[in-house]
Amino acid sequence: MPITTEAITPAAAAPPELPLDQHELLRLLAGGLSDQAIGRRLGMSRRTVQRRIRSLMDFFDVQTRFQLGMCAARRVISVIEQPL
Repeated sequence: MPITTEAITPAAAAPPELPLDQHELLRLLAGGLSDQAIGRRLGMSRRTVQRRIRSLMDFFDVQTRFQLGMCAARRVISVIEQPL
């Protein structure tokens, strides 16, 4: 039985919605910034950044920062590829 894209609904294919501050944190993480650098950019402590990254890792059900960065990169790509 061939796999078709018909089984994937737009809602299932769409990335989960996140608050704007979480999008910004993901963008900076995908850009390769350290926790300390992200904290400076967002005006929060390194520890707060670490807690938010852990929360995002749980949200996306990933085990590593790298996996989270890949999720972030995919989100950016999917937004860029959407027609206007």
